[in-house]
Amino acid sequence: MNGSQARRAVRVGTSSDDVRRRNLSGVLTLVHRHRALSRADLTRHTGLSRSTTKDLVEELVTRGLVEETPAPSVSQVGRPSPIVRPGNRALAVTVSPEVDAVTVGVVAMGGTVLDVVRYPTERVPTAAETVAITGEAVGRIRAGLADGQLLTAIGVAVPGLVHGRDSAVQLAPNLDWHDVEIGQMLSTATDLPVYAANDANVGAIAEHRFGNHVDADHLIYVNGGPSGIGAGVIVAGRLLEGVAGYAGELGHTYVGGREKCHCGSVGCLETEVTQPPLARLLAELDSASGDAEACPNSAETDVLDRQARALAITLGNAVNMLNPRLIVLGGFLRVFPACAAAALRTELARRSMRAPRELVRVVPATLGADTLVIGAAELALAPVLTDPGRF
Repeated sequence: MNGSQARRAVRVGTSSDDVRRRNLSGVLTLVHRHRALSRADLTRHTGLSRSTTKDLVEELVTRGLVEETPAPSVSQVGRPSPIVRPGNRALAVTVSPEVDAVTVGVVAMGGTVLDVVRYPTERVPTAAETVAITGEAVGRIRAGLADGQLLTAIGVAVPGLVHGRDSAVQLAPNLDWHDVEIGQMLSTATDLPVYAANDANVGAIAEHRFGNHVDADHLIYVNGGPSGIGAGVIVAGRLLEGVAGYAGELGHTYVGGREKCHCGSVGCLETEVTQPPLARLLAELDSASGDAEACPNSAETDVLDRQARALAITLGNAVNMLNPRLIVLGGFLRVFPACAAAALRTELARRSMRAPRELVRVVPATLGADTLVIGAAELALAPVLTDPGRF
């Protein structure tokens, strides 16, 4: 949220109560996304008076949604402005079902990941099994909460088509989920509100809001996981969802080949670019903190370059169609900018028009393994950010 957006957020209203609600929301959202701001910065961003900002911050402190600490001692004229940071009272639970596990996380305001537990499964988990695993995990999380801490909601990152308004999975082909009311099922099991979305969409939100990127308001996030490849698109700072939330399925772009995809088509990107051949490489790259010296040679290079060329076909189409400033590769796709940049760049030059291509950068995700966890938490924390006074 930039300064002009913040001013609009805090000044629009039809009554004094509505104005205050919007003001609280604007201040809390700024603190949440910046993770730390001085009270003077909040006043400048929102355009509110210093006394109004002070009053709003004090209410948010009382509600446990932010914390205020003295500013560091510096040489300046006047009293230093206190620093406002997200509090740890409101917590989100996140759920990521995959073909071989269900991962459950706990995230505080500011995108702070407190805990992530991966629960391996012997087979692809059904929706019912995912709900059972999550229910047990939520019980353990509740038992470990500190005094005053509350679980606000559950955010679910699904590798498939999710009808956003209903939090229902229309199709998750790799999970073999069809018309699954996952939101309703999880809410019944945990007595918490549930918000589900496509995993790449939540990843795009996370990288846009919290990733270490410059010029991220026109961004395509492409995620590679055990359940395939998907994309989330940010246009002018907003998620591109489509009519029902199904936009961004770049994993089902035709790139050649004859292998049948789980979606029912043939030659989809995710049949040509897959995780298993890259798993060892990705682990070594992560252990080397992204050092290119961990990259392979010989046979592994051939596999990597072949997959990079297939990936570039899809990215070229996306560049031509959407003219992004940034393409962020997450999950196992983080391997390609590090270890196959030349092959990716060469093929992208063949598959995209020069003008939009020269404006785009292809980079790895900066949030690492936490991208989907943070993004799913944004779904769950959205109602708190929208109306802090109800928390």
